[in-house]
Amino acid sequence: MPLRVLHVVDSLAGSGGAENRMVDEVLALRDTFEQALVRLFERDFLERRLVEAGIPVHHLGFQARYAARTFFLAARRLRTIIRDFRPDVVHTTLVTGNLVGQLAARPLRIPVVSTMTRTGDQQLRRLHLPSAATLKGRLLDAYGNHVARSAGVRYRAVSEYARDTNCVSMRFPRERVTVIPRGVALEASPPTTHRRTDFGLPETGPLFVNVARLVPEKAQDLLVEAFAQVIPSLPDAHLAIAGDTGPAAPAVHAAVDDCGVAGRVHLLGFRADVRALVRLADVFVFSSLSEGFPGAVAEAMLVGTPVVAFDIPPLLELTDNGRFGRLARAGSAHDLAAAVLAEYRDPNRVPRAAAAQAHAGIFRIEAVTARLGELLATASRA
Repeated sequence: MPLRVLHVVDSLAGSGGAENRMVDEVLALRDTFEQALVRLFERDFLERRLVEAGIPVHHLGFQARYAARTFFLAARRLRTIIRDFRPDVVHTTLVTGNLVGQLAARPLRIPVVSTMTRTGDQQLRRLHLPSAATLKGRLLDAYGNHVARSAGVRYRAVSEYARDTNCVSMRFPRERVTVIPRGVALEASPPTTHRRTDFGLPETGPLFVNVARLVPEKAQDLLVEAFAQVIPSLPDAHLAIAGDTGPAAPAVHAAVDDCGVAGRVHLLGFRADVRALVRLADVFVFSSLSEGFPGAVAEAMLVGTPVVAFDIPPLLELTDNGRFGRLARAGSAHDLAAAVLAEYRDPNRVPRAAAAQAHAGIFRIEAVTARLGELLATASRA
């Protein structure tokens, strides 16, 4: 009998990196395990991919804005699904998904593997996620940490940095955490039909691309400032930012206006074909100041696009201390601009990107799901 795995996730939003990666992993494991998935909240953009592959998806019927008020009720509803499906292991992702999954499985004595997707650095979290700094946010964090420790949960951390910082903040034993990065699923035959004009971009001139939702930790306002400093040296350059709108959108729009680059910065919103855009870029520029695992960077590396980013710990880890990407001092628009210019002008840019592409093979979905499958099987026997 194949192992039965029940996945639990906050939502199936198409704009979420963690959600996309989880769906890719579930699909890659469909010939290994018998699986079902539960989403807590309303966004279901990715659900069709799972249903078409024959993987049942259950919706608990809750709304994300009431997450803090309803997680006990969500755990009770999830417990009913667990009793019906009778999984050998429950695999959870994202903050509320982790807490609800752990609460539901604990009294039924079902093993749980949860995923650490974010930094555990509390200063960074409170800086970029205001709700984490509130009393309610701190109490929820403390309660979630208590549940994870007392329930004997095993964790999968998406990076060493995510493991180390979360183990400190949660007071969680490192020996119960396995580092397995997120997997990137690439097409067997990459599409070649896209052109820049498909994205409303000019056909010629240097093209820099960023992919991230407009939220504070992604710092696209700093990216716009950096790009404005690039234009005097590359007057025909353009910057495309592909990502769903979010709370940082006003700051990004203000930066575009203040820097006078309205005709050069293209805010494309959410795009389902974003990988094609990354392939068209001369340089992929990532301005995030806080990450667990920067999946967009791993994906850019895998499709062979040169990467420039801030030197935050997950990027140092991902690029082997800058060997496979050009890194700038975190938070400095000036240094980011200088790195973008240096990368674009580097005569070895293409061979460097090819070396990064080979290195990024460790993030291919096949390699990652082999390790994830082993972790789930081990947890089920514990």
